[in-house]
Amino acid sequence: MKNLEQIRAKNALAAKIGTGKEGGESVAKKVPTMIIENGFLGAYAFAIENGKGYLDVFNAVITHLTEIGLVPPGKGTVGHFCEMDANALRAVTAEAMAYLNYLRRLAKAN
Repeated sequence: MKNLEQIRAKNALAAKIGTGKEGGESVAKKVPTMIIENGFLGAYAFAIENGKGYLDVFNAVITHLTEIGLVPPGKGTVGHFCEMDANALRAVTAEAMAYLNYLRRLAKAN
């Protein structure tokens, strides 16, 4: 059985988050600060609006959250996160931040 650290690292290695001036690792390094300043929902909404690699990072986060069971398959939408209770959203945010520590170091660019 794998522990959560191993799963985070495996998923980060498999993630494809794009390249370019505003893509790839540079975006993955900005997202944790965005989450701290604006919350998970605010940062996700910005990613949807802005695109430019931010959405790639959030798609990788949601794929990870789905794999570990915090988000049901097909439910990684802003609407779903808005319907979560506060404790569940805190758990999602905490796991997203932990995963992003790996993603920003290990993700491969397309």
